[in-house]
Amino acid sequence: MSTWEKLAALPREIVLTIVLIAMIVPAIRPFRLPIMVGKMSKDWYNTVDSLPDSPLRHRIQLRGLSNPRPMRRRNPPQMFEKHLKIIIMATQLEGSMMYPLIMEKVKPEKNYGAEYGKDYVFLGYIAGAQTAMAAVLGDIHTAVKEDYYGTPIDQIPLLKEVKGPESYDLVAYLTTDGGIAEGWVYQAYSRYKLTVVGGFLSMMTPSLKPYYDAGALKGILDGIKGAADMEYMTHHPGDALRATDILSATQTIVLIFIAIGNISYWGARLSKKEGES
Repeated sequence: MSTWEKLAALPREIVLTIVLIAMIVPAIRPFRLPIMVGKMSKDWYNTVDSLPDSPLRHRIQLRGLSNPRPMRRRNPPQMFEKHLKIIIMATQLEGSMMYPLIMEKVKPEKNYGAEYGKDYVFLGYIAGAQTAMAAVLGDIHTAVKEDYYGTPIDQIPLLKEVKGPESYDLVAYLTTDGGIAEGWVYQAYSRYKLTVVGGFLSMMTPSLKPYYDAGALKGILDGIKGAADMEYMTHHPGDALRATDILSATQTIVLIFIAIGNISYWGARLSKKEGES
């Protein structure tokens, strides 16, 4: 067997072991490679960044645990760094379970000097999907009587400032549910012409991007890529950029093996022709 043939016949176990190593190394010690930030993610970031500091307000909608999880960890820092007033709500039950996990990572009081009740508040899970959205946007004092911790909203300083849809400068949502994703566009943009940005699973992007193209969504975070973009732009590297490093490393290895396979194939053919002649 020629050298070219031996190269082409590299044992599968060796190939898979090298690919596995390429996955493990960046998972343990991320490379922090620079990435090309997508336009939709950049528009999300710029939309938030263009807002003046407090007392302007915006709301984040939390839902689910799947692909957008890193987004939920990296969007609050940008908003807290700008000292925006934040009202958080969940239109799916999972949002209430996500909230303490996110705040444990963000630590708004320690890292940004934010105070619960004055700078941000969590309303908890509000049932009804679009009905809940419409109610909170229209008249939060009628829609909600207390926050997640049971404090009457009339006793929460931040909520005393909220009178109606004109009180909101931005609606930002993160979801794994297509109905919720479209619902915020219908209720916040179509009804009140509020500025809306959305983050969701990559497989949802083809059906929701037309809203971005039409201007109804000012920015989009597209799955794990959008989360990585946000981590990169906010200088808060985390799970998404680590996943990007893993993908870059493994795909590079795969491309190298493809190149080796092609080189060995043509090398073997040339060697065979030379032997025949």
